[in-house]
Amino acid sequence: MDASSRISKIRSRERERLRGPQWVKTLQGALLSCTYTVLDYAQTGLIAAVFFFKVAKEGVQLPPDRTVCPLCLQKRVNPSVITVSGFVFCYACVFKFVTQYKRCPATMMPATVDQIRRLFHDV
Repeated sequence: MDASSRISKIRSRERERLRGPQWVKTLQGALLSCTYTVLDYAQTGLIAAVFFFKVAKEGVQLPPDRTVCPLCLQKRVNPSVITVSGFVFCYACVFKFVTQYKRCPATMMPATVDQIRRLFHDV
């Protein structure tokens, strides 16, 4: 027996358990139907949201060469780090990105320009 037929049996048993005059049973049945419909759509929406967030791209892709800025894909100029994540970018690139989006480009964690620190010794 699959899950949908089991759910249908449970729902039909719930309708049989309704008590009271006919108009109360009708009202209770309508409320149950509305509740089941909302829950079905909520379940579908939750599954879609989880799928979207698992598939959604998180931040910029990091290049294999650690001396390259992930934003401009060129050798870093004035290397700077975002303290919330520890990723290093060009100062101008990361300043522009954080000013515009208020997030770290690599992790998408909330960030401010006050959390950008210039590095004076690049490895």
